[in-house]
Amino acid sequence: MVSTDDIIPARYKHMHTDPALLAPHLFEAYLPGFVDTLEPGDAIVGDSVFGIGSSREQAVSTLLANGIGLVIAPRFGRILFRNCWNLALPAIEADTERLTEGARISVDLEHGEIRGEGTTLATFPAPPPFLLEMIGQGGLLPRVQNDVIGA
Repeated sequence: MVSTDDIIPARYKHMHTDPALLAPHLFEAYLPGFVDTLEPGDAIVGDSVFGIGSSREQAVSTLLANGIGLVIAPRFGRILFRNCWNLALPAIEADTERLTEGARISVDLEHGEIRGEGTTLATFPAPPPFLLEMIGQGGLLPRVQNDVIGA
């Protein structure tokens, strides 16, 4: 189980609001040095419940500030799950047993498929079109802004 305090320790949530200042502390107590291994577009894969705890968005903004492009886990804390989508970070609930560290994967959100090594590694229910549109527009606030301006 991974809590939001594992993602970004609570003491930093109270010190900073700027994701760039939070970024170096991602998984600091849980996986020291992990941030140094990240590349833009990397996926975080959990093997249990991911993101239980705080309702603050800093956990998600810290993931994004480190270039994380996707989070996959069997289950999510519900608030973190929604915060991910609200901030345009796809959060996919899928069986992660066949996903290995360092493997290159591709994810088809529209068809609910995770592929790698020339095969389908996992499937998941495709997100509803509303969430896919929201991701394409940069998250909930940009979507609302686009709807208001376009109205």
